[in-house]
Amino acid sequence: MKLEEIKNKEQWDHFQSTQPWSQFTQSWTWGLFREASGCAVRRFALVDERGEWLCAAQGEYRKRALGSGYWFSPRGPVFSKDVSPEDYRKVISEFVSQIYSTAKLPRALFWRFEPIIKMESGVRHLPPRFVLSAPMEPASTILLNLHQSEEKLLENMHQKTRYNIKVAQKHGITVRTSMHPSDLAKFLDLMRETAGRDKFAQHQDQHLTKTFQIMSAAGQARLRVAELNGAMLAANMEMVFGDTATYLYGASSNLMRNAMAPYLLQWEAIKAAKLEGRTWYDFYGINSELKSALFYKSSWEGITRFKLGWGGERRDLIGTWDLPMNRTLYYLVFIRRLMHPQA
Repeated sequence: MKLEEIKNKEQWDHFQSTQPWSQFTQSWTWGLFREASGCAVRRFALVDERGEWLCAAQGEYRKRALGSGYWFSPRGPVFSKDVSPEDYRKVISEFVSQIYSTAKLPRALFWRFEPIIKMESGVRHLPPRFVLSAPMEPASTILLNLHQSEEKLLENMHQKTRYNIKVAQKHGITVRTSMHPSDLAKFLDLMRETAGRDKFAQHQDQHLTKTFQIMSAAGQARLRVAELNGAMLAANMEMVFGDTATYLYGASSNLMRNAMAPYLLQWEAIKAAKLEGRTWYDFYGINSELKSALFYKSSWEGITRFKLGWGGERRDLIGTWDLPMNRTLYYLVFIRRLMHPQA
């Protein structure tokens, strides 16, 4: 096995988009977005003796004080569908070993990984030198299998979810997609309104605008808007890549909440993804099942209930892990980690 740095977009996206449950954060265009945000981006694949990719990770370098920083692979590395879970540890061990020895990275304190590996009780797929970290991208989500009829999708929903879709339809809510700057501006207003109402931190407008502009120019992002009499009551920013459509950001107005606009909005998004031939609709982020879990967020309780109502499959990943490049310095900087047991 050998590590190769990948500099060809078609080669990179072919691998990433043909793995089950494709991750938009590992797409070439997401790397371009991160470069536009000031990060250096590099892409590596571990290749076997036949030239087949075993796993691949796109990393973005995030600068920090004192001339150092760290690398981050959001929802990566991604393993080939031909690699069995029993081989994950061997493959990722070789991947990180060669990252250490051959990648010629700039000075970095650690590389932060989020491997696409399902959580299994009592099983550890990572080498001991990995250290559990606070999540960056969500470790738990709901995946809705779109290879079902609309009737079956409706049948599998919570009764209240089906009811609220009908409520929105009776109110005359209309749904459309948009790429227009004026709709993006209204969406940003709704995002601030939602964050204030539901008490959670929100990305700055500049970040959201740049995300949409770069990803939509490549055909990987779109706004979906729910309206009543021309007023935007709810809107989502969706990402599409490979076999997956992802509900990345959602916002809703304080007005006409009884019209249940977010329910019809979500249903239309699901139907559109199914029509496009996607396999998965990813709701992208829910709480752990246990309130006692280390990274449980009380601010996510409402959105978790909403997402669970659509009848999809809970998918729990192993989460976010750091690979220290200098373990002593790493613990000096993150001394609080010593207070927590390593998973």
